[in-house]
Amino acid sequence: MRGCMKRIGEVSAELDVSPHTIRRWVETFGAFLSPHARQTHRYTDEDIAVLRTIARLRREGRSFDAITEALRDAEPSSPASLARTTTPDDEAWQQVLAHVQETHHTLLNTQLANRDLLAVIVQDNFALKEENARLRRRMQALEEELSRLKESDWNHRLSLEERLALLERQLEASKPWWKRLLGR
Repeated sequence: MRGCMKRIGEVSAELDVSPHTIRRWVETFGAFLSPHARQTHRYTDEDIAVLRTIARLRREGRSFDAITEALRDAEPSSPASLARTTTPDDEAWQQVLAHVQETHHTLLNTQLANRDLLAVIVQDNFALKEENARLRRRMQALEEELSRLKESDWNHRLSLEERLALLERQLEASKPWWKRLLGR
């Protein structure tokens, strides 16, 4: 019996579920599995048949309680009987699953649209950052130019005031002595 036991990774790959899911099912439905499955996580063919039935019932949307009932109702000696377990209202379940699938597709499409929108926002954000940096550099250059112009204007003003003072002194010196005396 030990020679034909499979490890959790093999069973996980065979059933297309994660090893974590297998461990959770072993904890929940351990009463329907062999002691080796519960203790060493090595599975016999019978254990794999039970786990396959659990996987199928979960895909059908059954709750853990409903799966437990189905496993109790099945013949424990025949794993094949577990595989034949069906829901009484298959058409209703198919409609529910179809609705869930449509909702899932809608959510995926919404998520894709949100990703596209986020990509546009990120691109716009980078473009705005570049534009902001360019404007900041331009503003700094304009402030430096304004500072140079103010300094140039101040120097020109001082130069004009000196020339005006010089001209006033020359004008005063060129007046006849009697006008200077009278203050005219």
